[in-house]
Amino acid sequence: MNSKHQYVELNDGHFIPALGFGTVKPQEIPKSKTTESTKIAIEASFRHIDCAYAYQVEEEVGLAIRSKIADGTVKREDIFYTSKDWPSPSGCPTLTAGSWR
Repeated sequence: MNSKHQYVELNDGHFIPALGFGTVKPQEIPKSKTTESTKIAIEASFRHIDCAYAYQVEEEVGLAIRSKIADGTVKREDIFYTSKDWPSPSGCPTLTAGSWR
């Protein structure tokens, strides 16, 4: 993959890595493994971290990102954290209508 195809340009002119590290996990895997694997992904140069409210690992992913910022591996502006909310009558209880604007 050449550098031209490694990123996708966003409407605001920023570029997001085309390949993201997915954080979904089977229920039988401890959540602590998500923190560990996300740290390893960042060390391996992943800068796009993909999560979702339904995965129930947002806190663990956040711990990993903060840890890698604190130890100097990355800066906050280097990380793209994406999430998603599945359509439902109530939506995601932690989101407000204003967050989608």
